[in-house]
Amino acid sequence: PMGLLSPQDEATLKQHLSPITLPVELVLFTQAFGGSESGDVAKQIANEIASLNDKVTVVEKSFVLDTEDKAAYKVHKAPAIVILSDGVDTRMRMYGAPTGYEFVGLVEAIIVAGTGRIDLDPETMGWIQAVDKPTHIQVFSTPT
Repeated sequence: PMGLLSPQDEATLKQHLSPITLPVELVLFTQAFGGSESGDVAKQIANEIASLNDKVTVVEKSFVLDTEDKAAYKVHKAPAIVILSDGVDTRMRMYGAPTGYEFVGLVEAIIVAGTGRIDLDPETMGWIQAVDKPTHIQVFSTPT
């Protein structure tokens, strides 16, 4: 591990990731030249999470060179993390460096992808299942 987390936090995160049974791939798109340092931070975070569970792997892609993958996953900015569950695109994406509250969101997305379980209230699941046309949901947050 790269030491972004304290040993206690690392142990807690490892425990949190322990229910994962399905392989999870984090497809990381970064831009080496002309990109921001947030790509390096996203890479560090993805690699640290992957180091804590052998079912989680990181696959690095170039935002500039890997145009087919970029198009296939509909990635439109870098850094981006595409989350695959057992080789299947979950359609969950994280853009930017997943720090602060975004870190929790990334971990929860990995757990959903790795367990196949979504921990939502039945009423909320009912609303989601009632959506009958393509819907694009984005959550924006500002680091503080």
